[in-house]
Amino acid sequence: MIEAPKGYEPTKEPWFRGGTEADRNALMKLYYQYWLANDVFDGSELRKIWSADPESVFFNTNGHAYYGIDDWLKIWDHYRARMRLAKPGGTGAIKITISGDMALITDDHVGRFWNWIEEKNRPAFLIQRPYCRVTMVNMREKGEWKTIHVHFSMGRDGPRPDQGGPE
Repeated sequence: MIEAPKGYEPTKEPWFRGGTEADRNALMKLYYQYWLANDVFDGSELRKIWSADPESVFFNTNGHAYYGIDDWLKIWDHYRARMRLAKPGGTGAIKITISGDMALITDDHVGRFWNWIEEKNRPAFLIQRPYCRVTMVNMREKGEWKTIHVHFSMGRDGPRPDQGGPE
């Protein structure tokens, strides 16, 4: 089993359905590679793990969609000059489902604590909550797992509405 980098440890042991041990390890490695690249906005590292297919679509916590890795890297270029990671906030309950050459990774709590460098235009996702949820769809391309879709959404702490929390 792939060990989580320091600061990225999950709150629970990762859960798997399907795939071989090699697939599971490759996907866990890919998942952690993503977060390590994300936290320093390293586009060259991202290109190693995301598909080059321009039809891939990625949904960000800022509410916008990005088509292809080159489009996604525009948002990284934007944020790279404006924010720095203060500390990673770990990961949550990672679940990986593998079916043939397709795999789904979900994580219910990815924490990040950022320092915003600019005095103005602080994004709402930094003000509201320091964590998000992630869904990553991966396909095997030429024998390697590559990410073809991600969806990030803001998380909420505390109890859900059905458990007495706020609406």
